[in-house]
Amino acid sequence: MALPVSIDDFKATITRRGGLARGNRFALWITHPSTTMDSLLNSSKEKISGLAKLVGRPNYMEHNARDMYMLCESVQIPGKRIVTMEQPISHFTAKKPYTMLTEEIALTFLLTNDYHVRKYFDEWMHMTVDSRDFQTHYKTHYCKDIIIQQLTPKGVENNMEDYVAYSIRLQDAFPLAISAIDLTNTAESASLSMTVTMAYTTWYDLTESGANKRINEIAQELRRETDTARAT
Repeated sequence: MALPVSIDDFKATITRRGGLARGNRFALWITHPSTTMDSLLNSSKEKISGLAKLVGRPNYMEHNARDMYMLCESVQIPGKRIVTMEQPISHFTAKKPYTMLTEEIALTFLLTNDYHVRKYFDEWMHMTVDSRDFQTHYKTHYCKDIIIQQLTPKGVENNMEDYVAYSIRLQDAFPLAISAIDLTNTAESASLSMTVTMAYTTWYDLTESGANKRINEIAQELRRETDTARAT
């Protein structure tokens, strides 16, 4: 039996819901842990300034929160899984939930000639586990929240540009692995990229309970953290 719907009904549903979501409309807000930002970018302003003159780029090694946003090639919105156990009930068994698990996500970034993204995450991993003496540090020292946003192509509400349709916050995130970078003579014009696997404690939806109204405030907070680190 055919479903009691037509192609017009299908099109009307998509239009009413603001259109189909597009995977290339996203935003990523990520900041480096503030205790390491100085050593990465501003530990020696004279040295960085001299290096900038040497390479002929005044903004060499200058960081902006939007750098990671613009250089991010792909990102994942993580899923969740409810873990259950078998509970006997009479002659049957039922699945009883007892906890919830999250999954790691992968971020892929384009590499620039100053290898800023690579150095950014190298330093972050170094402050998690020291690469010289292999000492680990406290979680508060190396964890940072990350915000991932799914944007609409035109703006569904109030005719706004880049309206945030769905937004999540990764709590206490840190890089777990950095992919290898393949260098080869067979790809002369190909751009390089790297993938970072991020672990985190949990994630929650920022669009629930009216939290979507705070998205811009949270983004501004992340920018201020970066600006503060640069100023110190």
